[in-house]
Amino acid sequence: MVTKFLRAGTGDAILIQHLKHNIIIDGGNDSKYLLSEVDTIFENEEIIDLLVITHHDDDHIKGIIDLLKHVEKNRYHIENKPFIKRVIFNSPRLVLGKITLNDSKELSYQQAYEVEELLIKLNPKWEMYIDESDDISFEDLTIEFLSPTKGDLNKYSTQKGAYLTGDWKRDWDSPMSKLEPFIQDKSQDNSIPNRSSIVLKISCENKKVLLTGDVTPDRFDVIASKLFSENGNKPVPFDVIKLPHHGSYRSLSKSILEKLECSDFIISTNSKKHFLPNKRALLKVIKYINRPNKEPIKFIFNYEDAIINLGITKQEKKDYNFDTILNNEKYGVSI
Repeated sequence: MVTKFLRAGTGDAILIQHLKHNIIIDGGNDSKYLLSEVDTIFENEEIIDLLVITHHDDDHIKGIIDLLKHVEKNRYHIENKPFIKRVIFNSPRLVLGKITLNDSKELSYQQAYEVEELLIKLNPKWEMYIDESDDISFEDLTIEFLSPTKGDLNKYSTQKGAYLTGDWKRDWDSPMSKLEPFIQDKSQDNSIPNRSSIVLKISCENKKVLLTGDVTPDRFDVIASKLFSENGNKPVPFDVIKLPHHGSYRSLSKSILEKLECSDFIISTNSKKHFLPNKRALLKVIKYINRPNKEPIKFIFNYEDAIINLGITKQEKKDYNFDTILNNEKYGVSI
């Protein structure tokens, strides 16, 4: 299994490839590298086996619009089969069973409607998925859907919505030692659209990856608690965790992190919106996560700009036992 966290602007675009199967999760708001990967998939006479849209925020869905238009324009198909075989997108139309723009002028709702229209044209198998839905498997790769709940989807589909836009408190210029005493969980994201974000657990070849979308910390804590219980009340090990909402400290809590074990964390953003990632998010992970053999934590970035903006010093890396790792491929991060 190869997992690619593509350079996709301020958002997420993830491509998982395994034994000629291709799974795309979100499209970011810059589709350059995503469309390049899609072209290569077609040139290799393969298809997109599964397309997952975690939620309809602009920096997750704009690149999906570009992808669908690209596929339609180029008339991609393989041996008369749909180039995109299956889509998971919990859109308002699918949840409510009717066409709706939610009386909203929010860009993301307009984009969700546009994706719906394009999916109707391309006609893949299009489904709604929740935490109680069956796993999806490709050979020995298993995708488990940990969120959202049906109740949260119903709430999201009937309200106008407002997305987390960051806390607007830039902490890039503050030393970690001065920020550390003020790490707390009082200011947390609780938006319904983000709470409805799809969260995935990917298992393959004895590796486990947690993809969190933009999930809110209250919902993330419920997920972590369930996993913790299923693991015999022991911290749940993951090889890689993508930090929710591009490294926002309002999307993490002490309670969540104490239930997980991991040393490698992906931060996906070009750092051009909302002062993300927050340095305080890194501090939360450092302080509360369980790490194998107390090894150094690695924060892995798909854009160098995010590392530069954080302004972390060599001494801070040494004092707090962590490192910042830049993308290892032109298109982003490959693990």
